[in-house]
Amino acid sequence: MLDPELFAQLARHPEKNAPEVNLALAEEGQGAVLLALARSPAVHAEALRTIGERVARDGDALEREHEDDDEEHEPLVLELERLLIAHPNAPGDVRDAMLARHERDPFFVLAAATHAHATDRAIELAACWPCRYPVLDRPWIALMPGLAPLVAEAWAQDEDVLLRETVALHARAADVLRALARDPSRQVRRAVASNEHAAELRGALSEDRAVEVRARAAAPLGATRTRVTIDSPRFVAAHRAMQQGGVLSPDVAGALAQARADIDEEGAMLAARVLPPERVLGLVRAFSENSACQAAVGLAAGLALRRPDETGGEEGLRELVSEAAKALTPAAAQYGNLTGKARLATWIAEGIAASNAIDRKLLVSELCTGAVGGEVQVLARGTVCRPAMADELFRAANGAEQVPAALLDIAWRSSSLDDEGVSAMARRIARAKRRGQDLPDDELDLDPRLRSLPVLESVVLAASRHAVFSPRAALAVIALDARRVRYVLTAMPQWRGRLSGSMLGRVLRQHAGAISAGRAESRPRASEVREWTERMMNDIELSVALGIGHITADVLIDRLRSGRHRLEDGVSLALAAEARGAIEGADSIAPIVRWAIERRARDSGALAVWLLLESYDRERPPPMIASAVDSLAAHHAAVFASVSEALAQLERRRPGRLETIHAQTPRGKATLASALARAYRAVGGLRDER
Repeated sequence: MLDPELFAQLARHPEKNAPEVNLALAEEGQGAVLLALARSPAVHAEALRTIGERVARDGDALEREHEDDDEEHEPLVLELERLLIAHPNAPGDVRDAMLARHERDPFFVLAAATHAHATDRAIELAACWPCRYPVLDRPWIALMPGLAPLVAEAWAQDEDVLLRETVALHARAADVLRALARDPSRQVRRAVASNEHAAELRGALSEDRAVEVRARAAAPLGATRTRVTIDSPRFVAAHRAMQQGGVLSPDVAGALAQARADIDEEGAMLAARVLPPERVLGLVRAFSENSACQAAVGLAAGLALRRPDETGGEEGLRELVSEAAKALTPAAAQYGNLTGKARLATWIAEGIAASNAIDRKLLVSELCTGAVGGEVQVLARGTVCRPAMADELFRAANGAEQVPAALLDIAWRSSSLDDEGVSAMARRIARAKRRGQDLPDDELDLDPRLRSLPVLESVVLAASRHAVFSPRAALAVIALDARRVRYVLTAMPQWRGRLSGSMLGRVLRQHAGAISAGRAESRPRASEVREWTERMMNDIELSVALGIGHITADVLIDRLRSGRHRLEDGVSLALAAEARGAIEGADSIAPIVRWAIERRARDSGALAVWLLLESYDRERPPPMIASAVDSLAAHHAAVFASVSEALAQLERRRPGRLETIHAQTPRGKATLASALARAYRAVGGLRDER
């Protein structure tokens, strides 16, 4: 056996060694020797095969030996694999072995596919490497060697659009190109328009229904394909494009941004997802006066599905939504008394509901990405516009790993999904978006009367780690177990402001282990006056006491009538009353309903309670709500936040409801405008809201 110093000396210049010497070095050399051999283009196939075998067999030992060196190094095995897969003399089976270990690594896939002797496996992996959207180019395809005629013929008829696109870019046969020029996929037709051998077809494609295909057909053809190495700029650019899931070419971007009446619905939807925000806003302005046309529908749907990571993160998406609301101002006449984000949310929801370009099977996963369309107010409004969409989403959710939290809110109210289906969905919801501290906009508002209390408890506990539930749902679940009640009473002294689902949800999450580890401590459902409630309480404490049954409705109303407690936050009290009514029955809160009816014209807290407890009395028709709001405005020269928040709650529960309410007094109109702003303020995100 040769000594290490001689090995290192021979490895310095592999090109000067006989093939047998390099083979011996590959068989016996240490990591540094193997690296030197793999870096030399003069090393023959047998030595490279031996290096590949040693990597597979002795990789861990080689790595440990390399790490013992005092110098800092890249991981040895990974570096050897990268060198082998790109080496011009590496045998196909060696490259395929490297590829098998790194099938999801774009560098390995691209290096293997652009090799002068690329294997069928490498070419197919690169051909199937996806792009995010059909209007994005896959420049790595152009770097691949040509396809064998039989492969091209088979792929041209394959169901996989990516394989057909690859053929469309590489094919030379006129009959194959003619067939692909009529392909239903816009990306396949654009690839034909990019093919230098399809010159005769470019004239017909210049009249294609897709604007980006027309633009590509009219543009000059790119440079003839040349071989690339892993160090060449084209390889680096293609590698970056693979990491990003495709690249938006300037000609495509320009065609999508400048299109107006000549853009199809799918193209408009894709434009909203891939163009820079300023160009998207330009399209919104262009279509704002005709927001019902098919292109506008596609644009709205695309904006609904645009992800934060494609818009500079949450802050970028918030800015885009805020500016889009302003850009939609010319459509004000079409949307009545809706303003700002309320109008935008309605437009987006209608786009989701009406669009034929959205793949409904993928919509559930798309809505889990933080897109605006996945927010409760938007998605719920979309199902109001088109009720059949709810069932489509329920079916798609059956096979999804995650479902948007907003869909659980819709499923809870739907009669087409049974209790088992709702409970299963609760276990798979994605983490809901948070826009601020203790905001009702972040809450899933499950009406505890719509399903049984055991189902409500199961759903809330299963999903409480990923979502926040409204006080009426959370309080009902807490009141069912004595231990949860104790935890809430312990946390309550630190609470300020209004009662929120976040406050109650934190208690459930912080004590989830203790609650699940021990046996549930059930408690009687009938309310009674507990000693701690004899003291003066704030609105939060009074509401919690009512919800958990530590004070009765009769005693509570006596305090309000006597002036011992002055209610300011009628919303918190109403939500707690709903929880108590679901547990103990409607009679238990009947005194509260009667008090609210009597006092609603003079007391803002009573009006908020009256609005929200309609299911325990009768539904409030729009004229009755408008009259009550106007009556309060006539008695007080103010717009009450509690009344606006109660109206906003009605809008969250049934999107579109506030549009039918028309107050007559200036302060009544201001109250409704404030309610609309509150109901939709969180669409897209909030700025400095706590």
